[in-house]
Amino acid sequence: MYRILALIVTLAAPTLAVAQDDAEREFDMEMSVRMRSMQIPDSIMDIWFYNESDPGWADGNNPRPDVTAFMPGFEFVVKGDGPNGIFYFDYAVATMSHGYWDDVEEPPNHNDGDYLEPADNLGMWALGADYAHELPFVRVENTDGKFGLSFLIGAGLGVAGIVGNNPKCDGAICRWGPEGSLGAHNRYVRGDPPDEVKRIPSILPMVDINAGLRFNFGNRVVMRVEGGLHDIIYFGGTLGIMF
Repeated sequence: MYRILALIVTLAAPTLAVAQDDAEREFDMEMSVRMRSMQIPDSIMDIWFYNESDPGWADGNNPRPDVTAFMPGFEFVVKGDGPNGIFYFDYAVATMSHGYWDDVEEPPNHNDGDYLEPADNLGMWALGADYAHELPFVRVENTDGKFGLSFLIGAGLGVAGIVGNNPKCDGAICRWGPEGSLGAHNRYVRGDPPDEVKRIPSILPMVDINAGLRFNFGNRVVMRVEGGLHDIIYFGGTLGIMF
């Protein structure tokens, strides 16, 4: 009986090894770091808020703040011949300054805006997963394993959380409003205490829409350059090792 089992294992071993090799070749894995620059463009913000170029702007020569951040993160990628599963964790460090926000209205009233001061440590963490489909331009196997180039497009979902605390109001963003004929920006300069915390959700859905180029250098080093939507419009890149 033992001899029969040994014979079966001996005969099946090459087949099992080939099957295992084939299974290993069905997908690759990748560990990457990424960095993204994020911003809501002025052309979009101008839909809802006046800026310093509008007649009657009430905050002197001070410009409306830019909504910007940079976002480092990590990725784990499962890569097939076309489909890519991208699992990520990243953290946005807000670089938005304090400033005056005057909402667009008809007729205009440039003295009824709010002055907002974000916390110095205002940030946002995000955790999620994307699907990206890869369309090869240059396959690695066609360059003797030296170089590959492909286009990726995809989308995904995640969850994000707002963190940070401004001690002036014990919240992420402090708000000053107008008081009588005195505008919020003047109250801020005068040193008045903030009226309240600007309420923003502490947990948000993260919506991803991504498109970019993927560069393979040999069979190990991978780089992507991409842009899209990560709740906020972004442009960035990744660098990783494939195994």
